[in-house]
Amino acid sequence: MPSLFVIKADLKNPQEWYDQKFENTVPWEYDETQAAYRSGSVYLSERRGCTAFEDLSESVFYGWPTENWKRLADAGDLLYGFYNEDAIEAEFIHIRDGACVREYRAYGGEIEIDEGTFPAFEDWADVCAYIDKTLL
Repeated sequence: MPSLFVIKADLKNPQEWYDQKFENTVPWEYDETQAAYRSGSVYLSERRGCTAFEDLSESVFYGWPTENWKRLADAGDLLYGFYNEDAIEAEFIHIRDGACVREYRAYGGEIEIDEGTFPAFEDWADVCAYIDKTLL
């Protein structure tokens, strides 16, 4: 599953925003198959008033410290999710108004961080279900 983050903020030009935030120099091109713009392994789409960035390589956003997500979100609302069924891993971060309101990280089936209360996760599979239902 790709890692992805969804940001609820007024990004007038999401490609330019991403390029600045990530110091990205890979040009964006339209991918007919995915019906989305892509830069390297990262795909950009807009849905339900949000901008989504999906990393098909699973390496661009994986394992980021919470402080990095806070800086990226600025004052917007940001949700990040990742899971890998083979490795039994999951990450979920929710930043709202510059604060982390939910953080969950499980690696190898072991929960490393579980802070915040919503959404409620008992294990990495709950993160998978939430991401599939809500973010994708």
